[in-house]
Amino acid sequence: MAFWTCTQTATSSEHVHEFDEYMLVVHGCYTLLISGNRIPVNAGEEYLIPRGVAHSGEVVAGTRTIHAFGGHRADRERQP
Repeated sequence: MAFWTCTQTATSSEHVHEFDEYMLVVHGCYTLLISGNRIPVNAGEEYLIPRGVAHSGEVVAGTRTIHAFGGHRADRERQP
């Protein structure tokens, strides 16, 4: 889980995760770039990026986002 406040307008380079990424924009706008498509995600909107999908993004200064990254659950000890 990540909580980000972007203090300046920025871009991220294209990358791929081996797990799903769920994002919620709390304030501002985050534009996802997926397969040549620009997908603006505004305050109050959410987006799920499935694992293995190449993506990058552009964020406007002042934007706040919450990201939840799926994947391996915590290992637990088995009780005898």
